[in-house]
Amino acid sequence: MSTTIVTQNGSAKTMKAQIVVKHNGPIEEQDVDIPTPGPNDLLVKLSASSLCMSDMAAYMGHLGERAPVCLGHEPVGIVVEAGPGVVGFAKGDRVGFMPFKGMCEDCEECLSGQSRFCPRKVGGMTELHGGFSEYAIAAPLSTVKIPKELTDEEAAPLLCAGVTAYNALKVVAKEQPGGTPLNIIGVGGVGHLAVAYAKAFGYRVTAFDIAEDKLELAKAYGATKVVNSLNVKDEEIVQTQTTIVISGAAPAYALAVKTTKNHGRIIAVGVPHAPLTFNVLDLILREVSIVPICQGSKQDLDESLKMAAEYGIKPTIQIKKIGQLYEGFQSMMKGEVTGRLVYRFD
Repeated sequence: MSTTIVTQNGSAKTMKAQIVVKHNGPIEEQDVDIPTPGPNDLLVKLSASSLCMSDMAAYMGHLGERAPVCLGHEPVGIVVEAGPGVVGFAKGDRVGFMPFKGMCEDCEECLSGQSRFCPRKVGGMTELHGGFSEYAIAAPLSTVKIPKELTDEEAAPLLCAGVTAYNALKVVAKEQPGGTPLNIIGVGGVGHLAVAYAKAFGYRVTAFDIAEDKLELAKAYGATKVVNSLNVKDEEIVQTQTTIVISGAAPAYALAVKTTKNHGRIIAVGVPHAPLTFNVLDLILREVSIVPICQGSKQDLDESLKMAAEYGIKPTIQIKKIGQLYEGFQSMMKGEVTGRLVYRFD
């Protein structure tokens, strides 16, 4: 693994990167140039990065990224270089970051703290460096310091799965007080963290899933009740003011319509893989709203990590070597992963 950035004569060195050469094809480890940070960038030497369903969608070509590309957007590492315009970070900081960079810092979205919606931003997973390369570029607006209570491997899944779950709970809490019941549909990689954060917020969670191992995981993370969605009958459903849908399966959204009270809200986190089948008229007549969640802001990320550190929220993880990444994609595609796969670079 590369340990320095430049040679004695100042020429750029290379690094190892896991490259998707062709969508749905093998992942190759290649030597590529270490990226050069701009004046307002951080260069981070990565230690751990976890695999997300968004990586899977990009790997399959569903998000518009063109191969060859290095995926990964839940990385943790050490700052090895900070541009002269960077404020708040320094060489040696242990950080995690979301994949957005190139924000203008002057539009309505940036000024309101929602820089991930900046029209000039460049998303991650578009270059030959990313969460699955030895080094990556991070924008300070997308970067936070990792609390000492969390290991690199524990923190990595929180950089997307964790902040997304936390942001969903923040939205729930705006209209629904803690101590009340909450339905969560889909309790896998993101969902088991949603259960944990919901417990920290004080909600009494009923967790729905079609996989028994996911339901057992939800129990372990504090769900009051678990229900197998394949076997539940309409008359057995207890409606709640809010339902969070983590699953991307179309039947999960159809179920959410049934599990949500009149005037309630469905918090949409999972991206549907097929056309939705519920009747919109039913939503209108019952005044049920669908509220989408897109990851979270830098503030949300910082808050979610601090809450995880304070309440002992740690994802269920399997630690692998980075050279096993392709096998991880195959396992996730088959639905064989409980929790999160985290890859180390040593």
